[in-house]
Amino acid sequence: MSARRLASLTENWFRKHQRPLPWRAVYEPYAVWISEVMLQQTRMEVVLGYYERFMARFLDVASLAAATFDEVTAGAVDVMTRFNGVIPRTVDELMTIAGIGRYTAGAIASIAYEQRAPIVDGNVARIVARLFAIEAPLGSTKLMRDAWLGAEELVAASKSPRDFNQGLMELGALVCTPRNPSCGRCPLRAHCAAFISNRVNDLPRPKAKIATRELRIPLYLVTDRTGRVLMRRESGQLMRGMFHLPHGDTTLLTGTPLRVTTGQALGTFRHTVTNRRITFEVFVVVRRPRARGADYAWIDPAALAAIPHPSYVRKALRLAGIGT
Repeated sequence: MSARRLASLTENWFRKHQRPLPWRAVYEPYAVWISEVMLQQTRMEVVLGYYERFMARFLDVASLAAATFDEVTAGAVDVMTRFNGVIPRTVDELMTIAGIGRYTAGAIASIAYEQRAPIVDGNVARIVARLFAIEAPLGSTKLMRDAWLGAEELVAASKSPRDFNQGLMELGALVCTPRNPSCGRCPLRAHCAAFISNRVNDLPRPKAKIATRELRIPLYLVTDRTGRVLMRRESGQLMRGMFHLPHGDTTLLTGTPLRVTTGQALGTFRHTVTNRRITFEVFVVVRRPRARGADYAWIDPAALAAIPHPSYVRKALRLAGIGT
């Protein structure tokens, strides 16, 4: 089956079955952008209750750019200062705007401007995996790479990128669902490799199970005369920029382990980070070490809420009887 035929079937289905969503009235670029940002953060029914109130308050890019700073506001400021208040048409330009990634750029370019730009979210990845029998598991780099390639080929063959991309998203939301998809209502079923081979419920393949690692990590409680706690800013990929308690030898946290003379063991607690199940053991430090480097800081536990830190830090401090 040609990409053109698949695109045509999707476009025609969308024109007949699309939901009457408020941003579909005129496809104004600002409205499309706001709707996509909202839809990436919460469910459709929540967005529908919030979208029109938001648009009534922030009528255009200029009014949003003047609002309290957040990620979307930063993008609006970019549009005002770098693009004279006009949301650009191309994916490359859109991706230079704060807060806009590949998916949102493709959505704005195709839906607002009819540019042949692909979009891939979870719904689209699922449809493409079933259409072309992609064997890669959910969440894998290969699945997303193949899904983007498939979506790019299909949108390039479409007459209306706006209708095609929205059609794929609508099919994923209403028909080609993760479980018990309504294949009898799908315009693509006769050309879907998963449907033809009776593998609809097998694709995409489930996420590959990652082996769980058991770790045991000593944490050191070092305080000064005022009750402040010594902490160190993490530089590794997992918890970059967060402050944590000094630690002993570990493969989880980066930085040179603190060499200390420990006293009382306050106890242990369990904590899970991705595929790591960690037993933290908290020790009081008898002899205060010299903390070298700008990464170390003395932190007032009362101010911890304003400082980025992993949740296990609070668990350790509670174990030590230090209120946070």
